[in-house]
Amino acid sequence: MISLIKSIKCKKLTHFIILFSLLGVARAQTTFTNVSEAVGVDVIVGNTALGNGISFVDFNKDGWDDISVCTGPNDTPKFYLNIDGIFFTEVNLNLGIQSYQNKQICWVDYDNDGDRDLFITSNTYGNRLFNNTGNLIFEEVTEASGIETSNVYTNGASWADVNNDGCLDLYLSNHTGTESGVPNLFYQSNCDGTFTEVSEEIGLFNRLAPSFCSGFFDYNNDGWLDLYVANDRFSANFLYKNNGDGTFSDVSEESNTGVVMDAMTVTVDDFNSDGYFDMYVTNTPEHVSTPFLGNALFKNETNETFENVSETAGTMFYGFAWGASFIDVENDGDMDLYVSSSYDGTVMDYPSFALYENIGNLEFVQNTQMGFEGDNHVSYGNAVGDINNDGLLDIIVLNNNNDIPCVWENKNAEQGNYLKLNLIGTESNIDGIGARIEISANGQVQYRHVMCGEGYLSQHSFVEQFGVGDASSIDYVKVNWPSGIEDILNHVEVNQKINIVEGASLSMDENFSLSYISLYPTIVRDKVTVEVNAEEADLFLFNGVGQLIKRLKVNAGLNELQLDQLNSGVYLAVFDFGDRSKVTKKIVKY
Repeated sequence: MISLIKSIKCKKLTHFIILFSLLGVARAQTTFTNVSEAVGVDVIVGNTALGNGISFVDFNKDGWDDISVCTGPNDTPKFYLNIDGIFFTEVNLNLGIQSYQNKQICWVDYDNDGDRDLFITSNTYGNRLFNNTGNLIFEEVTEASGIETSNVYTNGASWADVNNDGCLDLYLSNHTGTESGVPNLFYQSNCDGTFTEVSEEIGLFNRLAPSFCSGFFDYNNDGWLDLYVANDRFSANFLYKNNGDGTFSDVSEESNTGVVMDAMTVTVDDFNSDGYFDMYVTNTPEHVSTPFLGNALFKNETNETFENVSETAGTMFYGFAWGASFIDVENDGDMDLYVSSSYDGTVMDYPSFALYENIGNLEFVQNTQMGFEGDNHVSYGNAVGDINNDGLLDIIVLNNNNDIPCVWENKNAEQGNYLKLNLIGTESNIDGIGARIEISANGQVQYRHVMCGEGYLSQHSFVEQFGVGDASSIDYVKVNWPSGIEDILNHVEVNQKINIVEGASLSMDENFSLSYISLYPTIVRDKVTVEVNAEEADLFLFNGVGQLIKRLKVNAGLNELQLDQLNSGVYLAVFDFGDRSKVTKKIVKY
């Protein structure tokens, strides 16, 4: 698979417990400890103007979150493979690129073939798209795909399916200066591996702005993904409403989000669990350039407007903030907030970071007793994942000034219960980007939204995690896919990771299943027989960690499915008959 492994560093991680009292209530301490060197993530990032981002995505789809690091002008991106949650090893992906300054890494399966492809932005060299042809063997396809190869001064990239056709589109945030004059660009997928730039035609206006990044999310719950763009100095932020007909309208002013600030990040989540997604946008101190005070926490008012509640919520920060991530640090069912800063704590007493703990009632408190010892780096992008699959979410932070990243391992003495969800699209894009997830546990409802490209030039794990406190089971899990399909699972056990295949829960009627499909034997060595009692169907075969192994047509009548080349294990066969009719069968290969 990968032949060039630079080093293997394996050190046991020491866990410890600290107790503290917060707001007069005694509780177990959640402690974050930097384990970068211990787990082998020790790359010197370099020194990049306005910093870089970082990715926490499982790029080889083995079930462990990997780390991808952007670097400075005299280096190439670095990729660290997670080895069983114990250590990371640097791998050479043989991309064939020269040393250059890179800003964001996005792992994105743009062709829906089951392998995650790679997109890298740069504001000095041009953007690059690499197709994963299998087993982490990459071919550059930038020019062939229709994406501009010359330098368009791109910082951030966001991927989403804006017209719900199952194919991912691309928005580039270009930090326009007087030297470039290059606007932001939107590339619509042609669903054949190529893209067409249609910014002006669909109402994204193609206007000049010093944009850092953007985020696609459905702000009004109408089933269509909208777009928010964070712009740097002296330019108002943009909110574009998806009209559902292939066009967008600029609603920045009427939504109250078109503010002028030094906007660095677009961080999206539902911090108050009301079913409408909110935004957190970071900022610089007043003395730097912005007339806008502090960071903005835009609470969704559910009527297509937002209110900045940062001051009353306690999340103003008042520093030189960049990346920010919502994260449930103790699995208690509400979203806390981590913020990075390019000040190291010695500049005018401005903070070097903040961990805001969500205490409910639209309030946060800055918790200074959650570890983060030595978090005084010049930091930019950050992302959330789980390095050892222990059900505690960790944070990785990209530092500047020739520093190595921080891998902040979450070491919680008394964690709450949790549920991890990995989405596998069939009608929608395969990673479920743009899907809306709802769960209920002990009567508490929570929501998540799957994104690709978020925060400041970064990317979270594709595995969505919900903390549920002391709940012993999940009442229900509901997934609303971009295709319009809705899957519902009832009475789900806690403290596990489950794969949800789009449409699989629609065929729970055994009579329906028997009338369409017979599959035998279900415990096999080399092949199974599939008998289709209807018209032909599309067959999707997934392994136990959700990787798409095969995709083929099965005809009416008898079909043979060869499995002799596959490893032993449990496989999921999903038969799609169209019109949202699906049948799911389990196969055990020995």
